[in-house]
Amino acid sequence: MVSERRAGRAPASLALLALVPPLLLAAPSCRAETDDVALKAAYIYNIAQFTVWPAVAVARPFHVCVGSAHALWESLRKLQGKMVGERRWAVVEPAPGIACDVAVLPAGAHRPQDDNSGTLTIVDEPLAGYAGAVALIEEDQHLRFDIDTKEAARAGLRFSSRLLRLARNVR
Repeated sequence: MVSERRAGRAPASLALLALVPPLLLAAPSCRAETDDVALKAAYIYNIAQFTVWPAVAVARPFHVCVGSAHALWESLRKLQGKMVGERRWAVVEPAPGIACDVAVLPAGAHRPQDDNSGTLTIVDEPLAGYAGAVALIEEDQHLRFDIDTKEAARAGLRFSSRLLRLARNVR
């Protein structure tokens, strides 16, 4: 009777074992995607730390504007409450009347119209055209970033020399 039970289980166990290799192959890609968005969020946070903002005494939180459908939404929200200077990081959806300190834009986004807005525009994987003051680039399985100092100056921002040294390209 025991041998019958074991014999009955063997095919089911083998069927489960047959599923393991495909799951193991899929797991690294899911994990890599999660790691990529977490790494991008960390880059955005650190770039904000090394940005010189206009001298404005603001009591509101440090607003990071990103659409909730954007792949970085959840990873950026995990940084909620961290300090950027004297202000707390808060992720919000862009909306009229919301002042953004950082605007995280998807590839293909258009240049914001506001000059001297004090908003740091970061474009995630720009395809062509507008790349923001900072462009996040995946290159050779590494995350890199480009900086456009003219675009930053247009918004009234400057970058620390330490950040500029780390950039892949500075214009």
